[in-house]
Amino acid sequence: MKKQSLEGSHLLETLETMMKPLGSRQLIAGTVRVNLKPDRSELVGHCPTCSSRLSVEIRTDGTFGNLVACMRCKEIYRVELDEAPVPSGGPPRGFGVSYAVDGEWEASSIMEYLFDNVGPVNPVADGFVCQPDEYHTDFPTITVNEQGRTVRFGLFGNYSEREAGAIINQVVSEFGSKFHIDLHPLVFERWEYRDETKGFALVERRPLGTLLRDRIKRQARA
Repeated sequence: MKKQSLEGSHLLETLETMMKPLGSRQLIAGTVRVNLKPDRSELVGHCPTCSSRLSVEIRTDGTFGNLVACMRCKEIYRVELDEAPVPSGGPPRGFGVSYAVDGEWEASSIMEYLFDNVGPVNPVADGFVCQPDEYHTDFPTITVNEQGRTVRFGLFGNYSEREAGAIINQVVSEFGSKFHIDLHPLVFERWEYRDETKGFALVERRPLGTLLRDRIKRQARA
């Protein structure tokens, strides 16, 4: 009987040891801020880790769950409703930011990575462009100009300028960290959809920095 009691005690201690990590493990990775869609059908936001689009269903009584899972990075986030004004509906728009590359880079390595992890890559004048695939919704188109040493991030859809800027900034940060380069903003562009042409027209283009002019001056002195 004493032996059985000792065995039972040992088993209980073993189970308690196994359960402790499960109970203490942090299950909530952070908070994701969401906004109500114009049609009031759901709440939408972006994963703080990988920038994937996240949606939260609104129940028939107007309530919604307080947790959402990202299927891409496999993390769970607490939902927090952003009380900022929801942008009104309307035709899609486009935003783009071009950056100058400072540091050593290998365009072929960037091309290979984008093709394997983001979407199809197609050649364009002086470089290439990557179009996100269906698994990368709310991800900008990335255009690399090898000759000019610039990278352009463009986002088209029903976004406000604030939303597009947040998405682009997140991707730019990850891009620079991944390839060990510094990216300095050069130009901001904004497009609006035109029914008469069934396409986008550039309506604003403004400089964001002087790095490119400074670089040209340094090269001229050299």
